[in-house]
Formats: sequence, structure tokens, C-alpha cells
Amino acid sequence: MKTIAFLKQEKRRLSFGVTFALFSSFGQTFFLSLFVPSFLIAFELSNASFGSIYSGATILGAVIFPWVGQLIDRVPLRNYTIFVASGLFVAAVTVSLSWHLSMLFVGLVLLRLFGQALSSHAASSSMARFFVRERGKALSISSIGFPLGEAIFPTLITALLAVVSWRVSWVLFSAMILFLFFPVLSFLTRRETADPLLGDDESEVIESQESESNINKDDVPNTKMRRPTMRSSYAKVLRDRRTYYVLPAILIPPFWGTGLFLYQVAAAESLGWSASLIATAFIFFAFTRIAFALLSGPIIDRFSAQSLFPVYLMPIFGGLAAALYLPGDLSAYLYLGLIGATFGLGSTVKSALWAELYGTRVIGTVQSLFGTLMVLSTAMSPVIVGWMLDEMFSMLQILEIALWTTLAAMLISVAITRAERGERDGVGATG
Repeated sequence: MKTIAFLKQEKRRLSFGVTFALFSSFGQTFFLSLFVPSFLIAFELSNASFGSIYSGATILGAVIFPWVGQLIDRVPLRNYTIFVASGLFVAAVTVSLSWHLSMLFVGLVLLRLFGQALSSHAASSSMARFFVRERGKALSISSIGFPLGEAIFPTLITALLAVVSWRVSWVLFSAMILFLFFPVLSFLTRRETADPLLGDDESEVIESQESESNINKDDVPNTKMRRPTMRSSYAKVLRDRRTYYVLPAILIPPFWGTGLFLYQVAAAESLGWSASLIATAFIFFAFTRIAFALLSGPIIDRFSAQSLFPVYLMPIFGGLAAALYLPGDLSAYLYLGLIGATFGLGSTVKSALWAELYGTRVIGTVQSLFGTLMVLSTAMSPVIVGWMLDEMFSMLQILEIALWTTLAAMLISVAITRAERGERDGVGATG
């Protein structure tokens, strides 16, 4: 009943998060991969050459991301929303009109930046700032937009490409952004405060909960506070020793998830799985991702993200172990289902963790920094895993490396709970 009341009371802000998460699909790999055959034919590319172009676009977008991502801490949310939506619209138009490979590259950079990076960033950063007591629940609800896009757009794109060209498809997506995305966002942000450091009722919420362990003192709005600079925000993150406890666990899932999924055919052959089995097992990946994203929200609100963080890698560790040591078809379902569980937990836990560790006043800046590192890890993963396969590493050996590096990251992250207790006892977290 409390959840239903929360949904009714905060439907506007929650809808904002879900909408941005949904439209981030335009820059996600699963979305763009469906156009790869068309790109290869239109621009006379090989798979390897397109892969290099795509990795370059991803890396360039990741380099730009911190500079534009931190603006969410410094400009009104409504203005930031228009900026991101406009960039996504320009990206879609650029791809639809690309008559040369260089123009396609620009379009891919813009899609990765304004779609995959900034749209996801806007969804999670706004939820982390808007909510205090129910931050975890809000993040888990907004994250539904990601698997929702994965469920809707592949079918839509397949249907479109059956009747129109890929260029016309992108024209239609441009129209969708202009005539659907813009109006919905305009409606949902019409009442937002002009000051990004203040929420409509955040001060009242924090005042009643300021004694709770998972409320960061930097969450407290103060109109006399100087707006933090990007340099001071990054300095705060880099001085905090807790950053280095969480960083390996933050980078491991996107790194191995991207590399292993990209070479899933080789993995399936090594493990004796059929292509149809993998396709069916991906349903479990989507299901567990949604289920664990929703389940993690109330747990975060009850205990804190710092308490949950050390265990969020346990599912992916179990999935890798199942693939390596459990024979039969069941291991495929456990492998993808448990990886999906970690991805679902991560979509909620990470954004809540940034708010708890560093405060909501710099949530956009901090999240853009970590987001850049995660995007870079996904860009490096195909290169490193591909190199390992070329150097005659077996897929089983690669899975073993993934298993033990995941365990190492999980053990390092346990230190965050000790650091949290030190914070509570007044020891401090910077070193």
C-alpha cells in the first residue's frame, strides 16, 4: 500500500525517470546493433572496420560526457532536459541524413553521448536528487525504462526495416523524439524549481530524517551555499578512500558483460549451448534484471546502498561459476539470469551510493565521472576479449579470469562497510 501511495504521489517525477531511461535506448548498443547490417552495406564496411568506428565513437562520447554531464548540477532541470532531448534529436537527424562515413561517425558519437550516456544520467541523477527517504525505490522504478526499451524497440525496428529503409526509420525516430519525447518531458518538468540545488520539498524531508544513517549532510539544501565547481567535486571524489573500494566492483560488470555478450557465440560453443538455448536464456536475463532492480529499492531505503553494495556482485559471480562448473542446459539459464540480477541491482545501487557517499549537490558531476569510466570499460572490453581469443585463450580460460577478477572486486568492496562505520563513528573517510 505504501508503494502504491508513493507511485500516486510522485507519479510525475517517477514518470520523468522512466521516460528518460526508455529514450536512452536510442544510443544503446542493442538498439544500434539492429542497424549494423544496413550500415555495412550502405558504407561498404567490414565488421571489423565498423567495430573500430563504433568503439571510437563510444570513447569520444565518454571523453565529452563529464563536461556536459556535470551541468545537471548547475542549470535548472527543465533547461537541462531540453538540452539533452535536443541533442538526441540532432543525433537521429544526423544519422538519417548521413551521406558520408564521417557524418555517420558524428551521428554515432551524438547518439552514444546524448542517448546512452546523458539520457541515462538524467534519469538516475534526478531520482537520486529528488528523493531521500525513498531514493532506492524511486531509482528502482525509474530503471524499468531500460528493459522496457529492450522489449519494445527491437520488435519495432524489425517491423520498420521490413517495410522502409534504415534512413526512413531514423527519420521516423527523429519525429518520435520531436513530437513525443519533447512534449512529455515539457509536461513532466513544468513545475520544477529554477535552482538545481533545491527540490520543491526536499528541505522538509531531510529535516525530518537528518538523523538517519543513509542521509548525507551534503543533501541538505542551503541557499547560501556556493555552487560546487567541477574541479572541487572531482577532488572530493578522488580524496575519498571509499572511491577506490567501490571502483573495481563498478567497472567489472559492464566490462565482462559487454565482452562476453559480444562473443556469446564462442562462449556457447565452448560450453555446449545452442543458439536457441542462449536466446531463451536471455529472457531470464531481462526478467531478473527487472525483478532485482525493483527488489533492491526498498532494501536500500531500509538499510542504505553502502550496506547492499558489497553483495551486489554475488549474482554475477554465481552465474560465471555456474557456466564453468555446472554441466547441462540449466547452467545457461543460471549464467544469464544471475548476470541480469547484478545488472538490475547495479542500476539502483550505484546511483543511490553516489548520493550517500558524496551528497546530492554534486550527484550529476560524480555520476558523470563514474559513467565515463564505465563507458570506457565497455569500449575496451571487446578489444581485450577479442585479443585474448586471437592469442589462443580458450573461452573457458576467459570465463575463469572473469570469475576470479569478479571475486577480487567483491572482496575489495567489502571495505566500504568498514569505511561506513568509520564515518558514523566520526573517523572520516578521506586519506
